[in-house]
Amino acid sequence: MPMLALALTATIFVVWLPTADVLRSWDSTPVELNLTEDVHLNELSIRSNVYDINGQMIDVFSYIENRALTNLDDISQQVQNAVLAIEDENFYLHAGIDLSAVVRAGLENVGAGGITQGGSTLTQQLIKNLVVGNKVEAERKLREMVMARRLERELDKQDILNLYLNTVYFGQGAYGVQAAAEVYWGLNAVDLDWSQAALLAGMINNPSRNNPINNPVGALRQRRIVLNRLADLGFITRDEAEQYNRQPLPTKVNQIELPPKSYFVEEVKQLLLDDPKYLGGTPEDRFNLVFNSGLNIYTTFDPDAQRQAEAAITQTLVEYNTGEHAGVPATMALVAIEPDTGAVRALVGGPGFAQDKEEFNLATQGTRQPGSAFKTFVMLTLFEQGYQPSDQVSGEGPCLMANPGGVPDPYVAHNFARSAGQIETITNQIRVSSNCAFLRLGQLVGIESVVAVASRLGISADLPPVASLPLGSGEVYPIDMASAYGSIATGGIRYEPYYIERILDRQGNVLYDHELAGERVVSARSACWATEVLVNNMVNGTGHRAQVRSQPGAGKTGTTEESADAWFVGFTPYLATAVWLGNPNERIPLRGVTGSSYPALAWGRFMNDYHEIREPAMFSGCPSETRLGDIVRLDNVFTVGHPCADLLDQVGAKQQGRASGDDAANAATGNAEDITSQIVPVDTDEDGFQDTCVSLLTTGGLEPCGLSEFATEEGIPWELYCDAPAQLGAFQLEATVGVGGT
Repeated sequence: MPMLALALTATIFVVWLPTADVLRSWDSTPVELNLTEDVHLNELSIRSNVYDINGQMIDVFSYIENRALTNLDDISQQVQNAVLAIEDENFYLHAGIDLSAVVRAGLENVGAGGITQGGSTLTQQLIKNLVVGNKVEAERKLREMVMARRLERELDKQDILNLYLNTVYFGQGAYGVQAAAEVYWGLNAVDLDWSQAALLAGMINNPSRNNPINNPVGALRQRRIVLNRLADLGFITRDEAEQYNRQPLPTKVNQIELPPKSYFVEEVKQLLLDDPKYLGGTPEDRFNLVFNSGLNIYTTFDPDAQRQAEAAITQTLVEYNTGEHAGVPATMALVAIEPDTGAVRALVGGPGFAQDKEEFNLATQGTRQPGSAFKTFVMLTLFEQGYQPSDQVSGEGPCLMANPGGVPDPYVAHNFARSAGQIETITNQIRVSSNCAFLRLGQLVGIESVVAVASRLGISADLPPVASLPLGSGEVYPIDMASAYGSIATGGIRYEPYYIERILDRQGNVLYDHELAGERVVSARSACWATEVLVNNMVNGTGHRAQVRSQPGAGKTGTTEESADAWFVGFTPYLATAVWLGNPNERIPLRGVTGSSYPALAWGRFMNDYHEIREPAMFSGCPSETRLGDIVRLDNVFTVGHPCADLLDQVGAKQQGRASGDDAANAATGNAEDITSQIVPVDTDEDGFQDTCVSLLTTGGLEPCGLSEFATEEGIPWELYCDAPAQLGAFQLEATVGVGGT
């Protein structure tokens, strides 16, 4: 071995003089390469970091390399000294090339039986890693040496060392010292000690062979070599070297401590990739920026609120699944928004990514019918048109009305629990969630006007302008419901929901900064009156289970036909929150579930936890009403006591599967099995008002209100019901029935 080393040394000296001549020649020849740009940190592929409102990292976006850039001041001096000791002892003395190090390394390595010193300088290694590659050929090596000398003239030593420590590979997918510190010990680079620094330095020449996870024996040998070299150079004593070498090696890869993959972070990622307002450029440009350019993305995510939301949902679903509803699959979604900014603070989009293989976010991607939670938009439309909370309207039912474009037409509805209803103020009709009252009020203000107000408040889905819309027959997104109710909390000013506060590039330059911009969508008076009505509903009405102990709250329940969807939506001055319960895949009956049951409980649990550490905040006082309350009369538009009311009541009492929700319409669906679809009101005198009711249906044990009987061709008996038998000759009916023909 000594003879081999001497031969190697002699060979180097023999070839050095012609090699030096070539170097001088190349160095004086222009090379089309901007070294400062090509080896700059900006050109490295590094991960992007995502932060919460406290500046804590909650996730990373990385596609190719796990690299986290860090300043030299944030890398421990032990690491810097260990790397220089084994890779480039004369780093601060040479000008990019160190021939004496090649000779010395050859002698040391042969004598030690391992790699104790490197021959190439750090500057050469940097050029090799980032510019010329590691192909074994003389020309490539000469280019590397020339460029190393040039780089030493363009950058100072500290910058070169910083670049090197951020680019070198340490195995297990870790590029740079910071990523390596995280992967092997779960630490920051500034916290690494001599033992850890020596282990990393020993891996540089062969990250696979000297990796402590893959080859602990090789890693121990290389760490000992580095520690001994540090002792030779006087950085540590021999005893310290032995002590550090006895430290245990890492035995597993440490993942970055991050919360489980979340709907919130996925929403942020998709916004960055899809919406050019954040990063601009093409989809390909945005992809590279998100995954490879080292962005720092600061979000609106509140980890405490998220934890509280998930706990409330989990507890409520446990109660649902262990109670009478066990076996009827359902899940919940929740979204919470800061009303006076639009910042999304918490988001539960379903059962979680571990169970939701398609990662479908029910809070932002799923549309479902909101039920009576939509009545709030009818109420706001009333106030915008000059009505006031003390105005009264009939809530008597059952109720019937024309429903052009909807199913069925005419539309027949009952109040919850088939209540007869009565004439009450708008405040009280919200409190009891009267279906018939709000169907009438929808006709009063105009369905198109209701659609317009709901859209201004933030409902982005297309709403069908049908008579049943006040009962929530159109589908909406939960996040839109939270935003719309939040616009009431702010006195009628809407702030678009948002997730991203600002985005910085790797140098700290601001690429995006959210600008707060509110838009008035309803008057302050309308919003304030609506708030008062919804506060009353929380105290005295269907929302009483959702009350916040230390804080006034306002909200509304919502339940659709057959309890397929159940909601609670409400707000305080601090937060607007929407909670939805239902089956995520299809609309199925949930047997007696209402918005005032599980959704209200989950909403109350979350909001109580959220407000526990906050000072109570009061809603603003409202302007007085300008007149005495009037009774809204709609006799010629929509009336109780219509021709079919008694018959509908008899039929409805015998129908199966009628809704049990607080706002269920119990309307006919129009299918052949629903006999109410065969009940036909008729305008006999053509005055625009339906004054006669005719129905074809099986006897079914009901008492006929008419006198005529006949049989179909198949001999199945039917009865003709009519309020005015004497007028039967004035018209002729032909109806297709579910069974038996025409």
